[in-house]
Amino acid sequence: MPFRAISRSNISFGLVSIPVEVFPAITSKSVHFNLLHAEDNSRIREEIYCIAEDRRIERSELVHGFQIQKGKYVTFTNEELKKLESGANQEIGIMQFIPISEVDPVYFASAYLLGCGSRSAKAYHLLRTAMIKSQRAALAKFVMRGKEHLVLIRPYRDVLMLHTMHYADEIRSSREVDSGKRTSIETSELKLAERLISDLSKDKFEADKFEDTYREHILKVAKQKAGGQEIIAPAAPQRGKVIDLMSALKDSLKTREKKGRSRATEDKTAHNHRSRESRVARSGGSGDGRSHRRIHS
Repeated sequence: MPFRAISRSNISFGLVSIPVEVFPAITSKSVHFNLLHAEDNSRIREEIYCIAEDRRIERSELVHGFQIQKGKYVTFTNEELKKLESGANQEIGIMQFIPISEVDPVYFASAYLLGCGSRSAKAYHLLRTAMIKSQRAALAKFVMRGKEHLVLIRPYRDVLMLHTMHYADEIRSSREVDSGKRTSIETSELKLAERLISDLSKDKFEADKFEDTYREHILKVAKQKAGGQEIIAPAAPQRGKVIDLMSALKDSLKTREKKGRSRATEDKTAHNHRSRESRVARSGGSGDGRSHRRIHS
């Protein structure tokens, strides 16, 4: 099925207005469970209950309450909130163009794909190409789902991608967390740590190399249970406490080197096997190449 737009808007800056369609960029593949009654595996139903009146109420009786002081609320109906949202500017209004490297990833929240709207293909493509050439992303404001978002627009493959962002006052200060910066480190410790990082380093992020092994395990176990198999949970891995940092770093490097040697041996064995098969193929026989040459001498 084709993507279905969740919203339509316009990217605007200066006197330019480019119609766009907003699509979710992420498809959640998390494992979802339903809560069941253990006695008969039947689905349960959650009910809305009014404590003051001691009775169950319908969803239509609800309003949204904003607490202005303890126990005191200002209320809004769904209709009032919809009017407030419809009265806001629905355009994606660009305020600045900035280098994307200047934005810390902690600010990113959700991602959306922006498709070009009706009769906007040329303007859309022009904006995307200009952003690529200038190596800039756009900071904008956008009202979506009852909230005004700070958003960042950037080129992504053949399209533009929109990231909703957290505001600065939503990011907790790192000063609230102990960083251990007063702890001294030895030069030898730093060199070992740098070497371990170097051994584990890659020059490119290959997203398709990583899989959700927990989800796959859950699906496998669910299939086994459906088939009546008894499931034995694996023992949790035991992790010892790191007492000597230098020893831990050295042991990590030794493990990496051992794996590297093992992989190199496997590669060499496979190479020798392929070479032997190649020699046999060239000699025209399926056995020992030397025997074959003696027969024809």
